[in-house]
Amino acid sequence: MIKASTTFTIAIGLALLATTAVAADQKQAMSAKVDPDKNFFDELNKREGTFAKYLFLASPAVRDDPSLRELAAQMLATDLSFLGRPNDALRAFPMRKDDRPRPDDELSVPTISAFNAMPAVDWITNEASNYRMIMVNEAHHVPQTRVLTFSLLRTLCDKGFDVLAVETLVNNGYEPLAKGYPNRGTGMYSQEPVFAELLREAKRLGYKLLPYETNAARSEETQQQRETGQAQAIADFLASNPNARILVHAGYGHINERQKDSPDSARPMAMELARLTDLPMLTVDQTSTRSYELNDIKTIGRQLSTRFQVTEPSVLIDRKNGTPWSNKPGANDVSVLLPTPSASPIRPDWLTLGGIRQAMMVDMTPCIDHLPCLAEARYTNEGDDAIPADQFVLLSKDETSAPLYLAPGRYRLRLVGNEGRALTERELSVAVATSGTPQSTAIP
Repeated sequence: MIKASTTFTIAIGLALLATTAVAADQKQAMSAKVDPDKNFFDELNKREGTFAKYLFLASPAVRDDPSLRELAAQMLATDLSFLGRPNDALRAFPMRKDDRPRPDDELSVPTISAFNAMPAVDWITNEASNYRMIMVNEAHHVPQTRVLTFSLLRTLCDKGFDVLAVETLVNNGYEPLAKGYPNRGTGMYSQEPVFAELLREAKRLGYKLLPYETNAARSEETQQQRETGQAQAIADFLASNPNARILVHAGYGHINERQKDSPDSARPMAMELARLTDLPMLTVDQTSTRSYELNDIKTIGRQLSTRFQVTEPSVLIDRKNGTPWSNKPGANDVSVLLPTPSASPIRPDWLTLGGIRQAMMVDMTPCIDHLPCLAEARYTNEGDDAIPADQFVLLSKDETSAPLYLAPGRYRLRLVGNEGRALTERELSVAVATSGTPQSTAIP
């Protein structure tokens, strides 16, 4: 497992990755040797696009070198999540620590007799009238932690929320979606299709997208400077827009309201934002329980998700006094339990985004002789630089029946082999579903 300090270094490298299109020659990434005398990130950055970077990270040159394999683990997980394999992303970067409560602590764990589970969207929406700021966190290699924010956009819009502040957005003074759609220049983690759909939905609903990341190079600022800088950017916006109501989507501990356990003992962004604005905020944690881990990882989140038979993002409410349960009381107001993913599907059904998208079966047989092979679907009204509405990298001929998850609309569908060339391109129309059966379309 990568240590915390190494993880931060990897995050730096991820932020510096090139944001260009798919490479013209993917085979180089599969066979290239890594010169140990050269910087690993320099070698990685030579590969253009997520698919090429994945081929490099999964190549024997990295896989067979223990030190490089460890260094690449989180980046490989991120690329797998970008390429439509969320369960494989969890396998690539698991946190093996068993954080279930000890027997002496079992009395503090919510029980069905004392707590009631309810949909997180409903509870947060009901609470929204009391706040100008609601903060939700994510695990960067777990797209499932973006589904709640996607679902909240519409209900919070009806409550008057009109700003979405997103950590991943490039903060360069320009409109984040200048072309009307997310592309590689929009941000790092927004290159993942579910995140890209979240930004499209926010734009469609009329939200203003607010970048708030600091512009300093990570090597040139302390953790405290970053946390304070993020908070200051949001505070300045709120001061200039006194009627704005803001939903913040951030990573991990940035939404913590206390200093304990923070990297480098820094005061987290949420704590700094409270100091700068003196405004109450609702902080919604999805990461500390790790309810999204696969079934070979033992966590309190998995334990509770099973106990309460959670089928959608849910919160636990005390039956006596109506207070929400938090796995980190004092740091976050409420913890969300996600449905425990089944390890068997290559593409889990939460990718429907609550029924917005459908499982579409497409003919991927042209990929069989060109593995790994990428299937990607872009909206017809967006450019070739757009982040796909969905994409999936095939690693085996047995995976040709894996679906793409797409909302009703028109798409350009493309299959790209490991040589970097398009095997086939075709327009695809997705109609409103009339049954639970996935639609099918062939690619000649």
